Amino acid sequence: MEARTVIKVDAVVEAALGIALVAGFGAHDFPHPVGRVVVVLVGAALLVFAVVLWRAPVGLRALAAGNLVTAAAAVAWLAAATSFSPGGAALVAAAAAALILRAAWETATLRA
Repeated sequence: MEARTVIKVDAVVEAALGIALVAGFGAHDFPHPVGRVVVVLVGAALLVFAVVLWRAPVGLRALAAGNLVTAAAAVAWLAAATSFSPGGAALVAAAAAALILRAAWETATLRA
C-alpha cells in the first residue's frame, strides 16, 4: 500500500481518539492527577496532530517509532495506575493496540 495512504489512516485514527477524548471522556475515567482539562488538552493535541499527519509529509519510520513508544507508555500506564473507569481502561488498551497495529503496518509498508 502507498505510504501516504497508511499515514492518512493513522491521521483518521488519531482524530477519532481525539474526538472521543474531547466529547466522551472525563476526569473520572482516568487516574488522578488527570483531570478534565488534561483530557481535553490531549484530545485537542491529537486532533492537531491528525491534521498535521493528513497534510504534511511525515516519515513512516518516525511515525512507526512514535506509535511504538506511545503504545509502550500506554501499556505501562495501564499496568502501573489504578482507578481507571472501565471505559477509560478500555480506551487506553484499544489505543495501545491500535498504535501497535499501525506501527506494524507502517513498518511493513517501509519494506514493500
